[in-house]
Amino acid sequence: MIMEISVLIMAISVAVLVIFLVQTLRKAQQSIETANETLREARDLINTSKDDVEGLVGNVRDLIGQVNTQVGAVEPLMSSVRDVGTVVNEVTTAAREVSTSWVGSLKRKSQHAVAQVDRKTAAKAAMPATEDSMKWLDWVDTGVKAVRGIQNALQALKKTSQPAVAATSEIVVSESIKEQPVAEEQTTNLNRRLS
Repeated sequence: MIMEISVLIMAISVAVLVIFLVQTLRKAQQSIETANETLREARDLINTSKDDVEGLVGNVRDLIGQVNTQVGAVEPLMSSVRDVGTVVNEVTTAAREVSTSWVGSLKRKSQHAVAQVDRKTAAKAAMPATEDSMKWLDWVDTGVKAVRGIQNALQALKKTSQPAVAATSEIVVSESIKEQPVAEEQTTNLNRRLS
């Protein structure tokens, strides 16, 4: 009878073991099914993301192509701006030289006129009134020559550059003349001495 009891205990233990193994296998099967479902979802997400990434890469390529086209279109414009800057610099330099030489010429003429006025001031009392009117004619002649010189210089500048640059050179010439108060002061002094 011990044998029968031992066989019975073994059978019960095997049955209990089989029950626990079946439950464990069912739980493992559920875990595997959940993992398969998660893998399917991940695969779908990856495929969707792949399509989105491919679309994004295509858009980026198109954008890069457009940017390259725009840069190619702007490059000649920048080259033209560089050339215009060079021309403006040359015209400004030429205008500065013209105004400097013109102001120097005016200074020399005014100094020469002052010297003449100083020499003639002593003899002024003895000179007739007609000679006074001749001095004014000399001044008018000098002014006309100065205006013609400026006009010639501006016409030369207009021929070598664009109209906007020529207008700029006229401003530069007029400003350089304004910056020479010495010539104006000498002219004023001459006018006082002559009157």
